[in-house]
Amino acid sequence: PPRYKSYPHAHRITLPDPHGYRGLSLEEAIETRRSIRDYRDEPLPLEELSRLLHAAQGITAPRRGFRAAPSAGALYPIETYAVVHDVLGLEPGLYHYAVLEHELEQLQARNLRGGITVAGIGQEMLGQAQVCFVLSAIFQRLRWKYRERTYRYALMEAGHVGQNLYLAATSMGLGACAVGAFLDDELNDLLGLDGQGEAALYMISVGQGKGEAPPSGRASNKS
Repeated sequence: PPRYKSYPHAHRITLPDPHGYRGLSLEEAIETRRSIRDYRDEPLPLEELSRLLHAAQGITAPRRGFRAAPSAGALYPIETYAVVHDVLGLEPGLYHYAVLEHELEQLQARNLRGGITVAGIGQEMLGQAQVCFVLSAIFQRLRWKYRERTYRYALMEAGHVGQNLYLAATSMGLGACAVGAFLDDELNDLLGLDGQGEAALYMISVGQGKGEAPPSGRASNKS
């Protein structure tokens, strides 16, 4: 299958350049990281969403197409969707991360707070966060090469991407919480996935955590 998924008829949103920001160091982010389930009612800047997406799966070696998270055989089966509730400059709704161009493809423009909460078995933080990331896998990207190890490698990679999001959010002074408890059919239906060739694996809510203080260096550093 194609290495990059695309929705040809979707409206595209160019994301700000994710580079140049300096937050907490890696060591500080590892020590500080916690699962945050309570969020302030404060919008997320588009620049911060851009940094989160790049940290999750952005291309870090353009000549070879390598990304921020490791992948078996560099086949990258994981797709990233953003259920946006409150991000400056974006309509609430469902978006797909177009990795190659570092853009968002708008798939739905509507309030999905209730839908994502129901799919997440009533976990209210999924509807309260500023954005909820959903990671899916296109299994055939791995299956042709790795056969019976396909599912294992897909789950491992989803974990890598989720940890990237956790650490990036922590470094930026945001709160994040990973969720593995959800109703598969409801979540796949929300994303428009068939649940077989491509299926949702993991959710990570991100927002302005209550009581979370911005780290030193929160402002962009272009030097």
